[in-house]
Amino acid sequence: MPRAILVTEADSRLGAELVRLLVERGHSVAAVMDASGRGEAAESRNPLLLSWNRRSPVSARSVLLSALNAFETLDEALILEPPSAVSPGLVEAASADIDRALDDAKGPLFLLREVLSTFARTGRGTLAFVAGGAASGPVEAATREAFRGLATAVLGAPGPGIVANGFQPGPAPADEYAAFIDRTLEEKGRKIGGRWFPVPPRGGFLQGVFRTTSTP
Repeated sequence: MPRAILVTEADSRLGAELVRLLVERGHSVAAVMDASGRGEAAESRNPLLLSWNRRSPVSARSVLLSALNAFETLDEALILEPPSAVSPGLVEAASADIDRALDDAKGPLFLLREVLSTFARTGRGTLAFVAGGAASGPVEAATREAFRGLATAVLGAPGPGIVANGFQPGPAPADEYAAFIDRTLEEKGRKIGGRWFPVPPRGGFLQGVFRTTSTP
Protein backbone atom coordinates (compact mmCIF):
# COMPACT_ATOMS: atom_id res chain seq x y z
CA MET A 1 0.00 0.00 0.00
CA PRO A 2 1.40 3.44 -0.93
CA ARG A 3 2.55 5.52 2.03
CA ALA A 4 3.39 9.17 2.66
CA ILE A 5 7.04 9.18 3.77
CA LEU A 6 9.44 11.91 4.87
CA VAL A 7 13.19 11.41 4.33
CA THR A 8 15.82 13.77 5.76
CA GLU A 9 19.30 14.43 4.31
CA ALA A 10 17.88 13.75 0.85
CA ASP A 11 20.77 15.66 -0.74
CA SER A 12 23.25 13.07 0.56
CA ARG A 13 24.07 9.99 -1.51
CA LEU A 14 22.30 7.70 0.95
CA GLY A 15 19.27 9.96 1.28
CA ALA A 16 18.90 10.39 -2.48
CA GLU A 17 19.08 6.62 -3.00
CA LEU A 18 16.43 6.01 -0.34
CA VAL A 19 14.16 8.59 -1.97
CA ARG A 20 14.62 6.90 -5.36
CA LEU A 21 13.81 3.44 -4.00
CA LEU A 22 10.74 4.61 -2.11
CA VAL A 23 9.37 6.54 -5.10
CA GLU A 24 9.90 3.47 -7.29
CA ARG A 25 7.75 1.50 -4.86
CA GLY A 26 4.93 3.98 -5.42
CA HIS A 27 5.18 5.87 -2.13
CA SER A 28 4.70 9.64 -1.86
CA VAL A 29 7.99 11.04 -0.59
CA ALA A 30 8.93 14.37 0.99
CA ALA A 31 12.68 14.75 0.39
CA VAL A 32 14.16 17.12 2.97
CA MET A 33 17.42 18.87 2.01
CA ASP A 34 19.85 21.25 3.68
CA ALA A 35 18.74 24.86 3.25
CA SER A 36 22.35 25.93 2.68
CA GLY A 37 22.51 23.69 -0.38
CA ARG A 38 19.87 23.66 -3.09
CA GLY A 39 17.39 25.89 -1.29
CA GLU A 40 13.65 25.86 -1.96
CA ALA A 41 12.68 23.51 -4.77
CA ALA A 42 9.17 22.20 -4.13
CA GLU A 43 8.13 21.99 -7.79
CA SER A 44 7.66 18.23 -8.08
CA ARG A 45 4.93 16.48 -6.13
CA ASN A 46 6.86 13.22 -5.93
CA PRO A 47 9.35 13.53 -4.57
CA LEU A 48 8.29 16.72 -2.88
CA LEU A 49 11.53 18.68 -2.39
CA LEU A 50 11.71 20.64 0.84
CA SER A 51 14.39 22.90 2.29
CA TRP A 52 15.36 22.55 5.95
CA ASN A 53 17.47 24.56 8.37
CA ARG A 54 18.47 21.94 10.95
CA ARG A 55 19.10 24.61 13.59
CA SER A 56 15.60 26.05 13.48
CA PRO A 57 12.53 24.58 15.24
CA VAL A 58 10.39 26.83 13.03
CA SER A 59 11.94 25.24 9.93
CA ALA A 60 11.19 21.75 11.29
CA ARG A 61 7.55 22.66 11.76
CA SER A 62 7.39 24.19 8.29
CA VAL A 63 8.75 20.97 6.77
CA LEU A 64 6.05 18.91 8.48
CA LEU A 65 3.28 21.29 7.49
CA SER A 66 4.47 21.30 3.86
CA ALA A 67 4.45 17.49 3.76
CA LEU A 68 1.00 17.33 5.34
CA ASN A 69 -0.37 19.96 2.98
CA ALA A 70 0.92 18.00 -0.01
CA PHE A 71 0.02 14.46 1.09
CA GLU A 72 -2.75 15.15 3.67
CA THR A 73 -1.14 12.62 6.02
CA LEU A 74 2.24 11.29 7.13
CA ASP A 75 2.73 7.56 7.58
CA GLU A 76 6.48 7.30 8.01
CA ALA A 77 9.66 9.27 8.65
CA LEU A 78 13.23 8.22 7.90
CA ILE A 79 15.51 10.43 9.98
CA LEU A 80 19.09 10.21 8.78
CA GLU A 81 22.04 11.18 10.91
CA PRO A 82 23.27 14.66 9.87
CA PRO A 83 26.67 14.81 8.16
CA SER A 84 29.69 16.25 9.92
CA ALA A 85 32.55 18.15 8.29
CA VAL A 86 34.86 18.87 11.21
CA SER A 87 38.61 18.28 11.30
CA PRO A 88 39.37 14.85 12.84
CA GLY A 89 41.73 16.48 15.33
CA LEU A 90 40.05 18.41 18.11
CA VAL A 91 42.96 20.84 18.48
CA GLU A 92 42.89 21.60 14.75
CA ALA A 93 39.09 22.00 14.55
CA ALA A 94 37.85 25.56 14.11
CA SER A 95 35.47 26.82 16.79
CA ALA A 96 32.94 27.80 14.11
CA ASP A 97 32.97 24.25 12.71
CA ILE A 98 32.40 22.79 16.17
CA ASP A 99 29.48 25.17 16.74
CA ARG A 100 28.02 24.25 13.36
CA ALA A 101 28.29 20.52 14.00
CA LEU A 102 26.62 20.78 17.41
CA ASP A 103 23.89 23.06 16.04
CA ASP A 104 23.19 20.65 13.17
CA ALA A 105 22.82 17.85 15.71
CA LYS A 106 19.71 19.64 17.02
CA GLY A 107 17.94 19.05 13.72
CA PRO A 108 16.77 15.48 14.35
CA LEU A 109 15.43 16.54 17.77
CA PHE A 110 13.42 19.45 16.37
CA LEU A 111 12.03 17.40 13.50
CA LEU A 112 11.36 14.33 15.63
CA ARG A 113 9.25 16.43 17.99
CA GLU A 114 7.05 17.48 15.06
CA VAL A 115 6.85 13.95 13.64
CA LEU A 116 5.91 12.39 16.97
CA SER A 117 3.28 15.07 17.52
CA THR A 118 1.78 14.23 14.12
CA PHE A 119 1.83 10.50 14.81
CA ALA A 120 0.25 11.05 18.24
CA ARG A 121 -2.67 12.86 16.62
CA THR A 122 -3.28 10.06 14.12
CA GLY A 123 -2.47 7.22 16.53
CA ARG A 124 -0.06 5.51 14.14
CA GLY A 125 3.24 5.92 12.31
CA THR A 126 6.60 4.37 11.47
CA LEU A 127 9.97 5.84 12.43
CA ALA A 128 13.36 4.76 11.08
CA PHE A 129 16.58 6.21 12.49
CA VAL A 130 19.42 5.81 10.01
CA ALA A 131 22.89 5.99 11.57
CA GLY A 132 26.05 6.93 9.71
CA GLY A 133 29.41 5.19 9.65
CA ALA A 134 32.34 5.36 12.03
CA ALA A 135 33.29 8.77 13.40
CA SER A 136 36.51 10.38 12.17
CA GLY A 137 37.23 12.46 15.26
CA PRO A 138 35.99 13.50 18.73
CA VAL A 139 33.51 16.15 17.56
CA GLU A 140 31.91 13.78 15.06
CA ALA A 141 31.91 11.04 17.71
CA ALA A 142 30.04 13.35 20.09
CA THR A 143 27.34 14.22 17.54
CA ARG A 144 26.96 10.61 16.40
CA GLU A 145 26.60 9.36 19.95
CA ALA A 146 23.94 12.03 20.51
CA PHE A 147 22.01 10.77 17.46
CA ARG A 148 22.26 7.14 18.52
CA GLY A 149 21.27 8.01 22.08
CA LEU A 150 18.19 9.83 20.81
CA ALA A 151 17.26 6.91 18.58
CA THR A 152 17.74 4.32 21.32
CA ALA A 153 15.60 6.32 23.74
CA VAL A 154 12.75 6.59 21.24
CA LEU A 155 13.01 2.93 20.23
CA GLY A 156 12.35 2.03 23.85
CA ALA A 157 9.14 4.06 24.11
CA PRO A 158 7.98 5.56 20.80
CA GLY A 159 4.36 6.05 21.84
CA PRO A 160 1.06 4.24 21.19
CA GLY A 161 0.64 2.99 17.64
CA ILE A 162 4.18 3.98 16.60
CA VAL A 163 6.71 1.46 15.27
CA ALA A 164 10.32 2.68 15.60
CA ASN A 165 13.56 1.02 14.52
CA GLY A 166 17.18 1.97 13.86
CA PHE A 167 19.60 1.02 11.10
CA GLN A 168 23.40 0.66 11.24
CA PRO A 169 25.59 0.56 8.11
CA GLY A 170 28.79 -1.30 8.93
CA PRO A 171 31.17 -1.15 5.93
CA ALA A 172 28.36 -1.16 3.32
CA PRO A 173 28.41 1.58 0.64
CA ALA A 174 25.43 3.93 0.37
CA ASP A 175 23.54 2.02 -2.34
CA GLU A 176 23.74 -1.28 -0.46
CA TYR A 177 22.79 0.39 2.80
CA ALA A 178 19.77 2.03 1.16
CA ALA A 179 18.69 -1.29 -0.40
CA PHE A 180 18.96 -2.98 2.99
CA ILE A 181 16.84 -0.30 4.69
CA ASP A 182 14.21 -0.40 1.94
CA ARG A 183 13.94 -4.19 1.98
CA THR A 184 13.90 -4.43 5.78
CA LEU A 185 11.12 -1.87 6.03
CA GLU A 186 9.09 -3.79 3.45
CA GLU A 187 9.57 -7.15 5.13
CA LYS A 188 9.40 -6.39 8.85
CA GLY A 189 10.51 -2.88 9.82
CA ARG A 190 6.96 -1.52 9.68
CA LYS A 191 5.60 -4.33 11.85
CA ILE A 192 8.28 -5.08 14.47
CA GLY A 193 9.65 -2.19 16.53
CA GLY A 194 12.33 -1.47 19.09
CA ARG A 195 15.30 -2.92 17.20
CA TRP A 196 18.57 -1.86 15.64
CA PHE A 197 19.06 -3.57 12.26
CA PRO A 198 22.76 -3.79 11.25
CA VAL A 199 23.67 -4.41 7.62
CA PRO A 200 24.73 -8.07 7.35
CA PRO A 201 28.13 -9.04 5.91
CA ARG A 202 28.41 -8.93 2.14
CA GLY A 203 27.57 -12.26 0.57
CA GLY A 204 24.53 -12.84 2.80
CA PHE A 205 21.33 -10.83 2.71
CA LEU A 206 22.61 -8.11 0.36
CA GLN A 207 23.95 -10.54 -2.20
CA GLY A 208 20.41 -11.86 -2.59
CA VAL A 209 19.01 -8.33 -2.78
CA PHE A 210 21.31 -7.30 -5.64
CA ARG A 211 20.90 -10.61 -7.48
CA THR A 212 17.11 -10.09 -7.36
CA THR A 213 17.12 -6.43 -8.34
CA SER A 214 19.58 -6.95 -11.21
CA THR A 215 17.51 -9.66 -12.91
CA PRO A 216 15.76 -8.32 -16.10
